[in-house]
Amino acid sequence: MQRSYESRHIFMVIAIGILLLSPIFIMVLPLFVANTLYFTAGNWYVLVSGAIYIVYSIGFLFLILSAMILSLLDSSKVSIYISIACLILSGFFFLIASKNYISLGDDSISYREMFSKENHSYSWDEIERVVYYEVPRGGGFPQYEFYFDDGEKFVLAENGIVERLRIVIYNRLNQVDIEIENANNN
Repeated sequence: MQRSYESRHIFMVIAIGILLLSPIFIMVLPLFVANTLYFTAGNWYVLVSGAIYIVYSIGFLFLILSAMILSLLDSSKVSIYISIACLILSGFFFLIASKNYISLGDDSISYREMFSKENHSYSWDEIERVVYYEVPRGGGFPQYEFYFDDGEKFVLAENGIVERLRIVIYNRLNQVDIEIENANNN
C-alpha cells in the first residue's frame, strides 16, 4: 500500500518541526556561529549580546512562516513568492545576527555591534579607564564600561560567562595599570 502526501502536509510538518526545534537552535546557534567565525588563538571567550538571541528568533519566525504559508495557501504562485520573501528575510536576520560578537583575549578586546559595518579591536594598553556598575538584585546584570583612548566606549554586561572571567579580566587590567572604578547605578 502506497501513501501519497500532499505538499501542503509536508510543509506543515516542516513548519512544526522548525517550531519545535527552534528553541534548541536559538540557545545553541548564536554562540556556535560566533565561535566558529571569530574565535582565534589567544581568545579567552567569544560572546554574543542578549539582543542577538531576539534577532535569531525573528529569523526562525520567518523560516516557520515560509513553510506555514506554503502549507496554508496550497503552494500557489503567490504563496511561493511570499514564502521566498520570508526565506530571504530569515536569511537577512541570520546574517545580521552572525555579524555581532564580543571577543576577550590575551592581547585585545574585539567586538562588532549590531548593524555596525566595522569591527572594533583594542589592545589592553588602549584602555583609558573601566567603570563597574552594580545593579540592585533582580535588576539585570552588572556592567563594565570600557573607555578607550580614541573616545569610544564599550559596555560589557557581567553575565555568568563574564563573571567566571572576572579574575582574568582584573589581572589583565592590573598588568596595564588600570584600576576598575566602582560606581552606583541607581
